[in-house]
Amino acid sequence: MSLPARPGAVPAPVESPDGAAPFGIEFDKMLCMGCRPAGRCRFGLVLRRGENGAVEGTARFSAEHEGAGGVVHGGSVMGALDEACGAVTIAAAVLSVTAEMNVAFRRPVPLDRELDVRSWPESRDERGHWTIHAELYLSGDDRPLCHARARFVERDPAEHYGRFKEWLDGRGNAAG
Repeated sequence: MSLPARPGAVPAPVESPDGAAPFGIEFDKMLCMGCRPAGRCRFGLVLRRGENGAVEGTARFSAEHEGAGGVVHGGSVMGALDEACGAVTIAAAVLSVTAEMNVAFRRPVPLDRELDVRSWPESRDERGHWTIHAELYLSGDDRPLCHARARFVERDPAEHYGRFKEWLDGRGNAAG
């Protein structure tokens, strides 16, 4: 897949090799390292490509995500929003990492309810810095429970993680 031709342009949706349009984070499709052992997204995220580089889908937080007062812990909400933002660059066939993210909580996020998730690219510059917005809604309601704006930076996996390992090993913190 080609990247956007100019800063600010967003990639067109890309179909998978089998012609299927959905993009999923469920069931071995794009699970993070924390979710791979369970074989499912711990935030209950099921995402698909939308129009103009957007990603949309659903989330469902279980009791393991409960914070105070019977609602979802803010850290779990932030984790799900980070995944939704990252899915935008993954759907564009670009590896990126979160550089920063700001989250605004408007209403408590309920447990065990289907939630709508939307994320979309706002911009991408010539250095590979993306600004991505994400929102979480109670299904059937158009008022966001929370929203995030994040900056993601494109990375070469071998160089990025190799440099980190060298830095960490140089500090005498080797695993084991």
